[in-house]
Amino acid sequence: MSKIQESISVKFKSNRIIFWYDTKSELKEEFEALEESGFEKIQVQGNEFEVKYKVHRNNPNRKYLLYITGPKPAPEDNWLLDLELAHYTFHTDQEAMVLQELGLGYHLKELVAEHIEFFKSKERKTKLKELLGDGDEHEDIRGKMLAVVFNTDFVNLNTFIQSHSTNFIDGNEKFDKNLERFNLEKYYWGKIKHQFNYTSETPSIYDFLVEVFNKNFVYGSKNDLSKETRIFLLQWKDTIQFKEAFQRISSRVALDLNIESKLSNAELDIIINDNLFELCDRKIIHNLNELIVAGEISSDKVKNYIKIRENKFWFSKYKHFYDCVNIAAEFIENVNKYSATIYNSFEEGIEHYSKELYRVDLLYRKFIWNYRETSQNKIISELAQTVEKVYSNNWLLNYNNNWQKHVDATKQWSTTAHNSQRSFFKSHIQPFIEKNQRVFVIISDALRYEIGAELNNRLKTENRYESEIGSMIGSLPSYTQLGMASLLPHNKLSLKSKTDSIIVDGKSSSGIQGRTNVLQSNSGVRAIAIGADEFMNFNSSTTGREFVKQYDLIYIYHNRIDKTGDDKVSEERVFDAVEKELDYLTELLKKIANMNGNNMIITSDHGFIYQHNQLDDSDFIESGHSGTIWKENRRFIIGENLKGDNTTKAFTAKDLGIDSDADILIPKSINRLRVKGAGSRFVHGGATLQEIVIPVIKVSKKRQDTTSKVEVDIIKSTDRITTNILVVAFIQTDLATDNTLPRSLRAAIYAEDGELLSDMFKYNFNIVEGSERLREVKHRFQLMSKASGKYKNQRVKLILEEPVEGTTKWKQYKEYYYTLNISFTNDFDEF
Repeated sequence: MSKIQESISVKFKSNRIIFWYDTKSELKEEFEALEESGFEKIQVQGNEFEVKYKVHRNNPNRKYLLYITGPKPAPEDNWLLDLELAHYTFHTDQEAMVLQELGLGYHLKELVAEHIEFFKSKERKTKLKELLGDGDEHEDIRGKMLAVVFNTDFVNLNTFIQSHSTNFIDGNEKFDKNLERFNLEKYYWGKIKHQFNYTSETPSIYDFLVEVFNKNFVYGSKNDLSKETRIFLLQWKDTIQFKEAFQRISSRVALDLNIESKLSNAELDIIINDNLFELCDRKIIHNLNELIVAGEISSDKVKNYIKIRENKFWFSKYKHFYDCVNIAAEFIENVNKYSATIYNSFEEGIEHYSKELYRVDLLYRKFIWNYRETSQNKIISELAQTVEKVYSNNWLLNYNNNWQKHVDATKQWSTTAHNSQRSFFKSHIQPFIEKNQRVFVIISDALRYEIGAELNNRLKTENRYESEIGSMIGSLPSYTQLGMASLLPHNKLSLKSKTDSIIVDGKSSSGIQGRTNVLQSNSGVRAIAIGADEFMNFNSSTTGREFVKQYDLIYIYHNRIDKTGDDKVSEERVFDAVEKELDYLTELLKKIANMNGNNMIITSDHGFIYQHNQLDDSDFIESGHSGTIWKENRRFIIGENLKGDNTTKAFTAKDLGIDSDADILIPKSINRLRVKGAGSRFVHGGATLQEIVIPVIKVSKKRQDTTSKVEVDIIKSTDRITTNILVVAFIQTDLATDNTLPRSLRAAIYAEDGELLSDMFKYNFNIVEGSERLREVKHRFQLMSKASGKYKNQRVKLILEEPVEGTTKWKQYKEYYYTLNISFTNDFDEF
């Protein structure tokens, strides 16, 4: 089928009579070759009255193609004018064929002629046709042609510029060439001039972008561009498709505008809100680093600065850097406050550490982990050195030297108190057994108290889980064999002669099988021990539930932290292992819950000391001990007839509640013994609070929700918007707590047809203290010029949205209505 035949057949679907003027008789052969498929062909040649009678009177329902050659007659001489005006005129010039193919009116012929190169591609015409709508005129069509040129899904100037910029930074000149080739350059740059007030004799996308960045940078050279460039930049950074190009453009502009030099002496308060250049984040981190090292800034002020940055464009890339800075400030402040603490009793020290001071060790761990995640970047190196010195000297050494006084005064290590590790089974497991309730015990090797505290806080944020933490005093020496045995039901623990192995009521406690034997003999219920990895391999719905049904008490063991730390090769990765263990234990608890387990307890065999930097010689002691040594490591010695000196604290095994004639030496404070080949940064076995305070976390699964999110509202003083700036005060109506979780929101002003009319505000509402007034956060929304044009006097909405968990999508949280009534004077930028 010919193109003309196809076009005419399409037009006959909605028209009964079609006029075809072929002025130069160039297409007479095509006319004669047309198949009369559902219509009749008539050549009009001096027979107008006959034709009119035939089509109007004789056969008023038949379809006709009227072919006319020669010049088109003037209206007063056109006998068929009434029919022509009532029906369709078919044109066969190139422009007309395009218009007919696209279903556009003949009055748009000049538009097609102006951009004829654009319409020579079937692909471009097909894409344009998909975008066209009823009633589209010159402006609409040119805009949609740009959408085809820039390959965008939306007819939006900002999107065109973003696509153009991406093409440019990729080193591709295709869009520039096509704008020129399709004669769309003038229209495109005219639109940019109208919206952003950009003028140039030789406009280019990069020249425009440099001006835009310059306009909006706090230390930039001001120009005549409109304030709408700020909104353009904000939207660009939020556009997933083009945000990577924004980063690359920003980096290039930073070089060309010499931003590094301009930031060299920048004041923190001036650049803290900048969101254009990655260099600003580096400068802010650098300045905060210096202020913390110099002791010239408070932890609260650091938090406030970082709160401002957390929704900025590059924050996610530098999150570990900001976390280092934030944690370091709080850490140093805590050490300065507590490192000289002296306790009046042993019990007071245990309680104070487990209620509050464990946080110092937690902060140190989180700092080191985040520092490693930055690849130990040199921008943080001075801060890291400061943290290390403060931790080693001011905290670990000073704090534990004071604590050692109570250890030295201890004659008998507590093994019968309710908070003793040796009383674990009686205090924590027996009550479940007496109630005939199944209980799961998870023992994570070297899960020291501060790690348990972080896990407990995590679990409180898990919906339908309740979690609480308590502490126990670990057995001494604080090593695995004794700690694991202490957690089993027992009457007596003893040392196997000449070793450090522990016998429980005459039975070996080594390995999964040994512990299973003890549990089955001493617990009084159906009990078993199992490795965590083996347990995780069960199918929750089938093999797992069948396994669980057989037992009332299940001990589950996992060894990631201690295994990593005890190896000299891997000890520097111990805090990485902690992060993995926290995730693993959370998944393990969910696995148990899926097997209908409701009662879970997580605990540990011992804690540890870890210092990230290589130790100095002064951290090791030359102990003048003598006697027969059964077992020696960095933090304890077990043997016979042992004699120590003033660098160690001596106990008999019976002093420590162990049925044996052995002697035991514990290095004082944080000192290490010199032991060939052993790791030195990760150690345990001694009596520091970090080694002997053990977490007991009790977790239960609930049927009802246990968490919610904070509520956020706005203070609405008016329902009318009269200027292009709208100040909105957001109020976090309740405090963030363990069970009332933060809520992240974004907010912007939209027309009722969904058109975005302002910049977008993002904020994480996670305030944990202060009155409602102190939980007020203000944002100045800047409205686009179209708010006072197309949408003037219309109702608009301030929409608050929150992210859909696990996706990149957002859902509406709340909305507030306003009426736009902006004066034309607000369309002008400030001079």
